[in-house]
Amino acid sequence: MRYRLSDRQVGILFMLPFLVTAATFIVWPVAEAIRLAFYQYNPLRPDDLFWVGLDNFERILDDPLFWESFHQALVWTGWSILFQTVLGVGLAMLLHTALPGIAVFRGLLLFPYIVPTVVIALNWRWIFNSEIGIVNHALLRLGLISENIAWLATPDMAMASAILLNVWKYTPFVIICVLARLQTIPTELYDAAKVDGAGAMRRFLDITLPMLKEVLVVVIVFRTIWTFNKFEEIYLLTRGGPGTSTFNLAVYAFEEGMANLRLGVAAATGVIMIVLLLVGTIVYVRVSGFGREEKPA
Repeated sequence: MRYRLSDRQVGILFMLPFLVTAATFIVWPVAEAIRLAFYQYNPLRPDDLFWVGLDNFERILDDPLFWESFHQALVWTGWSILFQTVLGVGLAMLLHTALPGIAVFRGLLLFPYIVPTVVIALNWRWIFNSEIGIVNHALLRLGLISENIAWLATPDMAMASAILLNVWKYTPFVIICVLARLQTIPTELYDAAKVDGAGAMRRFLDITLPMLKEVLVVVIVFRTIWTFNKFEEIYLLTRGGPGTSTFNLAVYAFEEGMANLRLGVAAATGVIMIVLLLVGTIVYVRVSGFGREEKPA
């Protein structure tokens, strides 16, 4: 007799690989980090595992470098998300126009997003090199600067360079999401607005922007979480320097765990990051009204 699976059982069967993978690589590491945050642990002495309660959190909150890293994480995340959103919406609207060869540009925009981060960071280290970098060379030729700028050796310039790298790499993600939503907006809305005499800016504010609201909320939430947690772009480009001027919380946690061998402090930093992102996401979603059904007039 042939054994038949119900639709529910088939669905569970297809979800099983994802659930196992998520439990192995997401749920278990997060749970282990939360547990380790309450212990003192040195990986060179694996048998020395001491319960310290909230001492790791107290140590972090008393550390000036943590607060410096937190402030820099806000700067890094805020400016990155702002530029990605503005550029993403603007470029998506340009790519939404019916122009010859526009499909080629839509394909090319994926290039920064698919290139490995290590390749991009190493290339950008050469691009921003103070002596032979193409950025200084171009600015000198254009007469915009009179001497070479030490992009990665000056605190403000190093942070700006890291933000620029992040914007260049991840703006395509915003473009793809916004472009997909733009293609679903009925053209009849724009035609009716033109008949009523609405200009381009009025059509954008009254039709396009409200239609993009939900996708922008999702994009901003995801990009904020990913950017706030980002480690590789900053570390590969600046190593957190000069000094500690480009430390964010991810770099701070790495230095505490790997350089200082304080894995409990590093885990506690990760827990703080989780709480901050969770609270921030809830507040942002509530303020934006995402998912809230509008009452009929």
